[in-house]
Amino acid sequence: MTTGDKKVAFLGLGAMGLPMAANLAEAGYLVAGYDVMPAQSAALAERGGRAATTPAAAAQGAEAVVAIPFDAAQTRDCLLGGGGAFETLLPGSLVILMSTIGPHAMRALAAEIRQRGYRIVDAPVTGGTARAIDGTLTVIGAGAPADLDAADPILTPMSGQRFRVGTEPGQGQMVKMVNQLLVGTHLAAAAEAMALARAAGADLQQVYDLLITGQARSEMLVSRAGAFLSADRNTGASLRIFTTKDMPLVLEAGREFRVPMMTASAAFQTMQLGSAFGIDDLSDAELIRLLVDPAAVVAELTANRPATPDGPAEPA
Repeated sequence: MTTGDKKVAFLGLGAMGLPMAANLAEAGYLVAGYDVMPAQSAALAERGGRAATTPAAAAQGAEAVVAIPFDAAQTRDCLLGGGGAFETLLPGSLVILMSTIGPHAMRALAAEIRQRGYRIVDAPVTGGTARAIDGTLTVIGAGAPADLDAADPILTPMSGQRFRVGTEPGQGQMVKMVNQLLVGTHLAAAAEAMALARAAGADLQQVYDLLITGQARSEMLVSRAGAFLSADRNTGASLRIFTTKDMPLVLEAGREFRVPMMTASAAFQTMQLGSAFGIDDLSDAELIRLLVDPAAVVAELTANRPATPDGPAEPA
């Protein structure tokens, strides 16, 4: 069977999901996509896929489902809720879950999926929006070897590297937690480093150019501090992803395995500062700006806050 004969349902067409689904369609798969935002489904249709109005419509006739909604609740709903994919998906089909939802949620969801007669692959990704666009994401796969074999041709157009880290769903999520621990702490450290450089009177662009050439270099330093220094601070990811999902999941994993999470906890509290200032829905690079120039962030938030009936806008 060629890729052009294979129908794949793709659920979740956000900043990462849309380019991933588009890459799959470009590789020759018949991709039907669904997102809670109809405009995202329409965007996939413009890039070679087909827009579906429900997960069930996307899964009609599909041999595999790829799901990458925001969190565990959304993932479960698009599969098992009203109008969910399992209303039409044939038993024995392959379900590839690519969201970061944590090991506990993945194990529970996998049990339900298998109980309904489907195969399951736990396959979270890392690499960010830029690598989702160019099809070079890293996939962290776990599942039965035969299921991983079946998933590999579907994952290939979306990824540069695919690792197999276990034979049971949840093991991929656990390794993703290790990844996110470092991603989160590197972001918080980059924010503190830029703030220290500014306070000392150093040229931030020069410091950045220096840091990315030495041992302090990290992907988060390169991308987030780079975005902070650019005119466009959009990174394709909001701070809310860390504050409401990824870092709490990291800390939960630490509690489960009784591993101290001092650095991750401190990074999370730095991000919670962003929440307190009301920048959750902004780019995660804004965390760096908050530490470097908090007065500017407060002034901007205050200016943008709607006026109250009793007078001018209140301080954020």
